Amino acid sequence: MAASWSLAVAAEEAHHPHHHMARDVDAFHAVLAPVWHARPGPERSRNACAKAPEMAALAGKIRSTDASALNASMSVLSKVCQDGKGEIDASLFDVHEAFHRLIDGKPAK
Repeated sequence: MAASWSLAVAAEEAHHPHHHMARDVDAFHAVLAPVWHARPGPERSRNACAKAPEMAALAGKIRSTDASALNASMSVLSKVCQDGKGEIDASLFDVHEAFHRLIDGKPAK
């Protein structure tokens, strides 16, 4: 019983709507969050690359705020995944940071 409760809590924590986020931003977050919060390693990297096209499409649909830095970071992640050259975790980190700057209202560095 405790195991099923903890799985339900984990599923709830993986994505729950953030009422302070616009829907278009939250849609992107719904795909990014489970990838980002997975244990770092080869499986997370494969999943990041598998989800990169969906995340790029969702980032491109963000109209509620300036998502140009997020879109730029998604372009880099997509290229790293396609080319197989570069550090996927570092690119995913940059996407995550761009996302947080977007929701925190901080300018890109």
